[in-house]
Amino acid sequence: MQDFNPYSRRLHADPYPTYARLLDEAPVCHNTKLGFWAISRYDDVLAALKDWRTYSSASGITLASFPGLKPMIILMDPPRQGELRKLLLRAFTPRRVTALKARIRGIARELIAAFGGRGECEFVRDFAAPYPTTVIAELLGIDRADREQFKEWSDAIMTARAVDADALTSAYDAIFAYFERVIAERRRRPGDDLVSALVAAEAGGERLSEDELLGFCALLLIAGNETMANFLSNAVLTLDRQPDARRELVAEASLLPSAVEELLRFEPSVHELGRTLTRNVELHGQTLRKGDRVLLMLAAANRDARRFRAPGQLDLRRDPNPHLSFGFGIHFCMGASLARLEARIALEELLASLPGYRVAAPEIRWFRTPAVRGPAALPLEF
Repeated sequence: MQDFNPYSRRLHADPYPTYARLLDEAPVCHNTKLGFWAISRYDDVLAALKDWRTYSSASGITLASFPGLKPMIILMDPPRQGELRKLLLRAFTPRRVTALKARIRGIARELIAAFGGRGECEFVRDFAAPYPTTVIAELLGIDRADREQFKEWSDAIMTARAVDADALTSAYDAIFAYFERVIAERRRRPGDDLVSALVAAEAGGERLSEDELLGFCALLLIAGNETMANFLSNAVLTLDRQPDARRELVAEASLLPSAVEELLRFEPSVHELGRTLTRNVELHGQTLRKGDRVLLMLAAANRDARRFRAPGQLDLRRDPNPHLSFGFGIHFCMGASLARLEARIALEELLASLPGYRVAAPEIRWFRTPAVRGPAALPLEF
């Protein structure tokens, strides 16, 4: 397994046979050409996620080690990471997320109504992409006219991350310039939106700096859009390929919460996270050196038979289901409650409106960076 390469196009259609080999044959795999280690077993990935002192996020969380242009908590270690998280949680509260529930359902229904009478749609373009963009825009209090531009910036960042540093910087600069104007406006005229709450957030007499505000707004836009869009496309494709599971879910909507967790485990958006070692580590007979780059293979860990019974099977009733798709520890996804709510509402509305949909493509073209995977397009008929 010395040749494991997360950039390889051979992994796009189905990475799981390769992950199975990593789990069984090379739980700590070194790619000497690209200069990284891949750690795949559940217990090892979980231990690394817990041990931020050894597995540092400060040099970036992708294989390319992009450290970010503004402070972002996912690109920090404590103590500042913990201080910022406390400040952000004062604004990004469960109450604020729950208050969006009716509007999120309305967004889902509006999008479905736009194509429901046609008998067909391109799911990524018509639902999976605009749905989280609109939800995040509502949360941030952003004008409707700017939402398509948000999606373009988010797409540009995810696409350029692995291959084009100039394009990546340009997209980030555009986002920061936009939010500088929004933040200035909220300082003058606060509203009942997350940006206003972030501007006012205070803990121990300390507030977020301008750059920290910009970093979190950009992070929420990018992570909230791309991961949810890919999750929904993956879920719709998975349920098409497993019609018995879909029929079960249509017949028993109360299964949705556990079904969402299982779909997050079975076919996640985020496949790996990067870290940099701060000390030497001995693992499975290998010596990983201080300064080495490490990929924590979340999607492989989610299918580790040492932790999950029949990991290659989709079990909508799986319990317990301690998947790692939202991470773990100090970097556990702050938006997990919002993501779960969005996912449950979207699948409930889609299955109620289009219970007999089918994927109308003989082959799927995949969007994939070394970190994120999902269909680039997903034509449906119903």
